[in-house]
Amino acid sequence: MRGTRGLLLPGLFAVAQPALWFADARALEEPPGVTAWITAFAATAFTVFALARRNRAPLAALGVILAASVLARLLVPPDTLSLVTGPAVLVGLFSVAVLRDWRTGLGATAVAAAVQLLPTAVRYGSGSGGALVSDWLITTGLYLLAAALGAGRRHWLRERRVTEERLDRAERERGQAADSERDRLANELHDISAHHLTSVVVSVEAARRLGGSRPELAAEALEFASRTARETQSALRRLVAVMQLDDVPAPRSMTTSIESLIAGFGRLGRPVSVSLPDDLSGPVAEAAHGIIREALTNALRYAPGAPVGVRAERAGDGALHLTVDNGRPPGGTGGDRLGIGSGRGVAGMRRRADALGGELSAGPRPDGGWRVRAVLPDSPSARRPAAGRRRDFTREQRIADAAVFGSVTVASWSFALTQTGEAGHGALTHLLLALLLAVHALPLLWRRRAPWLTLAAVGATALPWPVLLHGGVLPPTAADCLLGGGLAELAAVYGVAAYGRVLRPATASADRYGRPPAAQPAYPPGLRLTYLSVPAAVLSFGLPMTAAFAADGSLLGDPAGDLVNVVFVLYLVVVFLGLGFTAVWLAGWSMHMRRRRELRRADAALTALLASTRALVHGERQRVAGGLRETVLRQTDRVISSAEAGSLDEVATATRATLAAMRRLLGSLDADRAPAAAPREAAVRSATRA
Repeated sequence: MRGTRGLLLPGLFAVAQPALWFADARALEEPPGVTAWITAFAATAFTVFALARRNRAPLAALGVILAASVLARLLVPPDTLSLVTGPAVLVGLFSVAVLRDWRTGLGATAVAAAVQLLPTAVRYGSGSGGALVSDWLITTGLYLLAAALGAGRRHWLRERRVTEERLDRAERERGQAADSERDRLANELHDISAHHLTSVVVSVEAARRLGGSRPELAAEALEFASRTARETQSALRRLVAVMQLDDVPAPRSMTTSIESLIAGFGRLGRPVSVSLPDDLSGPVAEAAHGIIREALTNALRYAPGAPVGVRAERAGDGALHLTVDNGRPPGGTGGDRLGIGSGRGVAGMRRRADALGGELSAGPRPDGGWRVRAVLPDSPSARRPAAGRRRDFTREQRIADAAVFGSVTVASWSFALTQTGEAGHGALTHLLLALLLAVHALPLLWRRRAPWLTLAAVGATALPWPVLLHGGVLPPTAADCLLGGGLAELAAVYGVAAYGRVLRPATASADRYGRPPAAQPAYPPGLRLTYLSVPAAVLSFGLPMTAAFAADGSLLGDPAGDLVNVVFVLYLVVVFLGLGFTAVWLAGWSMHMRRRRELRRADAALTALLASTRALVHGERQRVAGGLRETVLRQTDRVISSAEAGSLDEVATATRATLAAMRRLLGSLDADRAPAAAPREAAVRSATRA
């Protein structure tokens, strides 16, 4: 279908241009010669071929079209191949601006304007400088307009592509939502249970092993087991409560939690050295807390009795550098001698780092110890910008506005040259007219960022014209030049209709999707007053124009002081300007509505995908919460009751059973994917065998 649309324009061109050529050739007083006929058919054929290839090779197509245009203007009668020399070049420039970057588009526009200067000079010769410049300026203005439209089209296509990518990404995330939530919950369960329960097993086994020489360890181990099991149970119940919600709570400050974690590890009799910043908070602190907890747990399992060092510092690259080291275990051997490892530790730590765009490495040290090192991005530039930030515009959009300004200025100046060409004005008058027209169009550079202000500024720059005409600074014939300046008003009205902001009611609140006003789409339903730009432009341009034409003391041949004549002329101006501005406003409004429909469609599709994703995630949470309530929490009750009964053997058995239940639950979460090898456990086994 897309290929058929691409061939439609060349097909129409192939039919229309020969028909126009035959009609124009028959109307000429002198029939075209053989050279003109050959040139006409060759130029038409090459142009049709180039138009058919414009989407695949826009620069090459433009080159062919320009060559055909120059040959047509040099070798055939004037204005008989108007489609080849006019619209075909504009289409080629438009395609280059759409399919290439803005630098290429501007370069192609400059080359096209320079190339067309040669046939224009040949046509007018050296004796018609004013007509030559005026014709060339009109052509250049049209080329700039085509480049501006192409840049706007490229931006629109890019917006649509970004929207489609967002929808595709949301669709992929929906397909991966259950797996991602299982991974997150597995990390949470592992982090909550592994450290606490591993500590219980280690302390109980130490008390059982040294019970003959240090009987006081039994009471300490029982008290520690009871307290730790209650903490684990409370943490798991909080997790179950969180699973009942649709969203995860916002991250809180983790400095106190990290310090308490390390202090609890030190109470097990392990020498720990600590160096931490005072203001760890946010997602980076959450990740650091999980990594430190897992690294300490692994040190407890695989290097019992070895000293541990925890160090975190911010570097100049805007990242948090975290290192957890443990020394060589006493006796020189390591390994999971208690048999309570789950094989998920290093992978879970790495996922935490990857989630923030960081990196993590874990491996043995030369002295026989183990090191975990993580680099977590923590720069302010990576944080989400605050709501209510001003709208940003791409370079292509700014270039398009600059091209519109250039097109309006050049077209207005060419019109001024046409109107004043026979009046014999001096260079100073022409320079002043060019300056006034440029200043009149200058606010168009901001027509996208501040459309209403642009319209007001364009209207204000029309006010000096009648003053300068009445004061004799400009000759009376220069009043006609203000008509060309009306292009700036047209562009400003279009800008208001297309880019004017939506005015929300004062009581704006969350929409039907529950989003606050700051998070709602760029084009929500609301009150738009852009149609007021039409009467505003009519008055701001019509009054100065009427006053400018009355500068010579007459209006339509009658005295300018005649009130009836002034009212009649002003009525005509208002009617004709109103029709023109209304047509332009309708064009801008239709473009705005089209974009708004596209954004609404994409927003509705994205909202539906997000709702479906939330439903999948919520269902997975409910399943895991049910497993926790039925197995792990009941096993934790056994640990507490065994500790209160004073039986170390029962505490050890119940704690191992709780860890086994947790591993089974974690295994059910991993049932659909192959388990990955854990680097640390593999390295420890290899070192033990060596």
